Amino acid sequence: MIKRLLSTLGALLLISGPAHAHQLKAAQTTVLFNEQTRMLEIMHRFYLHDAEHAVEHLFGGGADILRSAQTQAQFSQYVAGQFAVSSLQDKALLLAEVGFEAEGKFFWVYQETAIPAQVKGLKLFNGALRELWPTQVNMVNVEGKGKVKTLYFADQADWLQVTFEH
Repeated sequence: MIKRLLSTLGALLLISGPAHAHQLKAAQTTVLFNEQTRMLEIMHRFYLHDAEHAVEHLFGGGADILRSAQTQAQFSQYVAGQFAVSSLQDKALLLAEVGFEAEGKFFWVYQETAIPAQVKGLKLFNGALRELWPTQVNMVNVEGKGKVKTLYFADQADWLQVTFEH
């Protein structure tokens, strides 16, 4: 009896596992100080599955991020418009859109700007998909200025900041 119950529970976990495996809406952004190019490189990574659902809500039922270059460009522009960087003194850094790509199970959006002179920290905003899904968490890793700094944009967190040791 117990063996059969455990077997049934195990089967239920296997069946329900994939259905619950991606319940958390999450995206990851890397902000990289590339000293060789003197550029601040920004790489946003979204699960393609989330991006598929998002474009239907954002751009209508005909949007298709898997097969439409237009939808991919629209989503890239949307992401770029939902991300901002400024100095600690609130001077906005103008970000250039570099490109986007679907790769495996992810959709990538790329931006960049020149590294500000004598930067001691940054203020960041990442609102992508947060208006669609209240549980959306956007994690931002800032790399290339000492230890990696990680920020989590969730709930009411709008502008967060990092500071660098010199």
